[in-house]
Amino acid sequence: MKNRLLPVITVLILSALILSACNLPDRLSEPTPSLPAVSSVQSSPTPVYLCDNQYFRHKLGDSWEYSGSNTIVGVYNRTDTVTGSSADVFTVATSLSSVNYKVHYGCTSAGLTASDPVQQYAGALLSSPDSPMSVKLSSNSGVSLPAKIIPGDSWQQTVDFDATSQQLNVSGRFVFDYTAVAYENVTVPAGTYNALRVDGTIRIEVTGLHILAGSYTTSIWFAPEVGMVKSEGTSHVTGVDFSDSMQLTRFTPAP
Repeated sequence: MKNRLLPVITVLILSALILSACNLPDRLSEPTPSLPAVSSVQSSPTPVYLCDNQYFRHKLGDSWEYSGSNTIVGVYNRTDTVTGSSADVFTVATSLSSVNYKVHYGCTSAGLTASDPVQQYAGALLSSPDSPMSVKLSSNSGVSLPAKIIPGDSWQQTVDFDATSQQLNVSGRFVFDYTAVAYENVTVPAGTYNALRVDGTIRIEVTGLHILAGSYTTSIWFAPEVGMVKSEGTSHVTGVDFSDSMQLTRFTPAP
């Protein structure tokens, strides 16, 4: 993988889509229905500022540095920086293994929504000029992170996509399911935090029949007024198992 690109689900996306395309009929034309978001927090009070979220800072200049390890391609470093921020949208720029990409987040009373959650997880690969595939979204519903969260809450984001490369042409759906589990004490190079653990499952379904092509399970720890401090994940694709972990090494709040 050129430049040791290390997005969390890069291998999962490539393997699941390519393996599925080899065993499925030509792309089906029937529309892919979207699932409604499942969230127990939609009735939470509207925050003073829509982008305010205690688990995801958005002040212009906020920066996070991470160290990570992937069992397929080794160790890596990642830096996230808020490069744009307004009342209802902000942008996080990521530098990962010399590849730079951005993820935009929209803000509503329900919470924060990544405009492209696939880019959020696989941005380094998809942003590279040598990217082996193009993934385009045709729909996006649900939230990435609710405005208010307590242990026991669950939520969902769903996107329909079309993926193309020289070897395949397939459509399908990504389903991101999350559950807030509990507060846990977590020690990482940046310090010790009482962080909220969120468990997630990312499913890749292909064609209008929603055939499961693969999944990725993850646990993410969010520290209040800091953001993500740790993540661990494991792929579930036959013959392409891998794990990935990442820890916060430094958080630099904007002045």
